[in-house]
Amino acid sequence: MQSENRPKTEQKAHWEEIFSRKKAFFGEDPSDFAKKSLELFRREGVHTVMELGCGQGRDTVFFARNGLRVTALDYAGTAVEALEEKAGAAGLSSSTVVLAHDVRQPLPFPDSSFDACYCHMLLCMELSTAEISFILGEIRRVLRPDGIVLYSVRSSFDKHYRTGTCLREEIYEIGGFAVHFFTEEKIRKLAKGYEILRIDRMEEGSLPRDLFCVTLRRA
Repeated sequence: MQSENRPKTEQKAHWEEIFSRKKAFFGEDPSDFAKKSLELFRREGVHTVMELGCGQGRDTVFFARNGLRVTALDYAGTAVEALEEKAGAAGLSSSTVVLAHDVRQPLPFPDSSFDACYCHMLLCMELSTAEISFILGEIRRVLRPDGIVLYSVRSSFDKHYRTGTCLREEIYEIGGFAVHFFTEEKIRKLAKGYEILRIDRMEEGSLPRDLFCVTLRRA
């Protein structure tokens, strides 16, 4: 995908440096969002999950330990290496596939490859609205009919909204991290080709972060 608003390459280098310094930057325990997502995956009979922006894999390992086959992608090579080691040490290599991939490019999978997609705080990185729309379109392509998407993003209710340095759109650089904040209106506009099942809010982490948690079904 070509875009004038392509995220700055410094962000990738920033994440590579963070992941190389600390093997569990977000901790070892699964996120609260992953725990809630697993409940839905079980109700929906999900077996195969594509996870975008997997980082060092705390949620990936959680899903694999609970019987899901997970294909996990991240653009940071250090994160991919860490997750491969973690999955191997846990005896989960047979149920996890880990790939280095930049989601601004087409996903390297055939149509209708997965039951579900899971995406925890990837879409609220330094991605333009056009790039997010492209990513959601690619997700739709690789989901089976009636497949499920679960994604979380920083909300406009977050206490850091409109702090730091505004880069463009609703993207702010805060403490070296670029964050794209979402309104519910933006979520609805981006849901082309999907049925919106739920838009919830939750707080996560010590900050805490205020998140929109979105559940979509491929229409």
